[in-house]
Amino acid sequence: MSSDDEYYIILHVGGHFVKDPYVRYVGGEVVRLKEDSNTISYFELCKIVKIGLGFNTVMLIYFHEPNTVGLQNNLNVIYDDTSTIAMLDF
Repeated sequence: MSSDDEYYIILHVGGHFVKDPYVRYVGGEVVRLKEDSNTISYFELCKIVKIGLGFNTVMLIYFHEPNTVGLQNNLNVIYDDTSTIAMLDF
């Protein structure tokens, strides 16, 4: 990604997952944030959720692979910098 490219993270927050019979996310809100892909890290993501969005704790952060259908087999947990970089590679 060149330094001129804009990078956005789209977060779905405040809702929950249901399975009926397929996994989907219901409720909550969608937040679109412009971020610097060269400085984003797992801890930066947690800081965005805690401070930027006002949540006290971060339970889990999931990443949905773009250009895939459904959530059933396309959710990945973001748990460290390596998984954050893997998300950015999409």
